[in-house]
Amino acid sequence: MQKQKISSYQGFAKTRLIFVLAFMSSLAPLSTDMYLPALGAVQISFATTPFYTQLSLAVFFVAFAFGQLLYGPLSDIYGRKKPLYFGIALFIVASIMCVSFDSVHSFIFWRFLQALGGCAGVVIARAIINDNFELKEAASAFALMMVVSSLAPMLAPVFGSFLLDFFSWKSIFATLFSLGILLLIFITFGIQDQKPKTTTQSNFQTILHNYFHILKDRRFRVYVLSASFVMATIFAYITGSSFLFREYFGLSEKAYGILFGINALSFMIFANINARIVRKISPYAILPYAFVVMFGIGIAMIIVGWLDLGFLPFEILLFLMLGMNGFIVPNTTTLAMARFKQASGSASAILGMAQFAVAGAISFVVGAVEANTPFPLALIIACCLLIACGIYFNLNAREVRRYKRKFFGL
Repeated sequence: MQKQKISSYQGFAKTRLIFVLAFMSSLAPLSTDMYLPALGAVQISFATTPFYTQLSLAVFFVAFAFGQLLYGPLSDIYGRKKPLYFGIALFIVASIMCVSFDSVHSFIFWRFLQALGGCAGVVIARAIINDNFELKEAASAFALMMVVSSLAPMLAPVFGSFLLDFFSWKSIFATLFSLGILLLIFITFGIQDQKPKTTTQSNFQTILHNYFHILKDRRFRVYVLSASFVMATIFAYITGSSFLFREYFGLSEKAYGILFGINALSFMIFANINARIVRKISPYAILPYAFVVMFGIGIAMIIVGWLDLGFLPFEILLFLMLGMNGFIVPNTTTLAMARFKQASGSASAILGMAQFAVAGAISFVVGAVEANTPFPLALIIACCLLIACGIYFNLNAREVRRYKRKFFGL
């Protein structure tokens, strides 16, 4: 009976931890997804062009990428909570400052700092899971965290549209300010700080040495780079979706918000399936098939876009493509992070930096070439998937064959 109580408490503690980590991982994506329905209003408010409004997305992704390089090693040196407090505090301040100026350039600058603060939650959440879970349990935990955090993009555009109906676009950033304060409270009472992973005095040279050591690991590079180009498909979609669905397909703000939520639901469904499957089948065995299927969907999107077959076929394929991220991203994250248990923060930083640097570059390309119609957007997505498959299968061929023989007798 006592053992059952202990087991039940441990189960509750893990569930609570995953919820808080999901909230940490969701705050920065919320800053993008709630803001998407307001792109048109922001453009009008600042009397600017679509390029500058989309640039406010691209700089967010870039800051989000490189900021993680700071928080990862700092969390290894000083523990997880101190850098986390600093990052969330910066996010809170930047959220208010975004609506305190009438210049689009100032707005873009504070969006940069908002991302620089918000990225702390994402990089440290991954490190905390790597600290507390073994391989298969970690894969399931990553997937479950992503299931919970996927509620953010599912509900955020709908809530953003609701705020736009009654208030100005600035109310979105006031809401983000409030969510930042709420997250600080959750972190204070919901997370136990981890002891620093290193007991020696660390300096800039040591941090660079650790990064170099991690980057020398071939398998780590394979998982990180292939996942980065897969994740870039999500950000290509995010950047182009507002103009694609509202201007090209003619959806209203509310309809766009609902559709964005439906598409986010695909990731939640697929990641939940993956969380169940990965307890029985190794992530090594799942990945090759997930990459092939996703690339096939990307090719189909190009055909539908080229033939201009309309909204429904393109939306169905988009739904499936986004959903396949739920198989690839949690598993590649798990396998990459498992390589460096003693440097979780630094490994998580490199992983996040690569993912969001690629995402920022692809987001910039989407805005620069105005890929706001089905064919060019599908072409960019398919190119990302081709690169991802090339990296995974060319650099990881021996491992793929070995695990196919092990798990399927092939």
